[in-house]
Amino acid sequence: MGQKLYFNKNLQVIFSITLTAVLGVASITPAFPRMERDLHISAQDIGLLITVFTLPGVILTPILGVLADRIGRKKILIPALLLFGVAGTSCFFARDFQLLLVFRFLQGIGAASLGSLNVTIIGDLFEGHDRAAAMGYNASVLSIGTASYPAIGGALATIGWYYPFLLPALIYI
Repeated sequence: MGQKLYFNKNLQVIFSITLTAVLGVASITPAFPRMERDLHISAQDIGLLITVFTLPGVILTPILGVLADRIGRKKILIPALLLFGVAGTSCFFARDFQLLLVFRFLQGIGAASLGSLNVTIIGDLFEGHDRAAAMGYNASVLSIGTASYPAIGGALATIGWYYPFLLPALIYI
């Protein structure tokens, strides 16, 4: 019997992309109350951190999907991951809300292609039963990340509201 599919190195890379895609929102929301207090902003303003992050995805995801089809997945994926990591980690250093919004917008540009490319790459790499199984494993990883990141972000936010923004640096490890 061959190697279990979830040990496939390519699929594990896809899992890490999936975890990165959900990191941008799920990990920082527990820090919002402390951010409001420390940055002296309102609850309405704090919502802008999600808006400026997700807005680029609404606009860019279809465009980046077409580009990935035409020029190649890696040529979109690698710069997207780099931008996500650099901009996301830069949020850790921002102590001004306006600058934080700029970094979140840039991070959102990086995140725009991640959620769709991970599934597309599964379709490129696997066929038949393996494709269905890979999609299922990836959905499980997505659920685990979505459920775990708030706890991780919350634990980091007890140190300081900006600590959850160090999580994108894990891309480089």
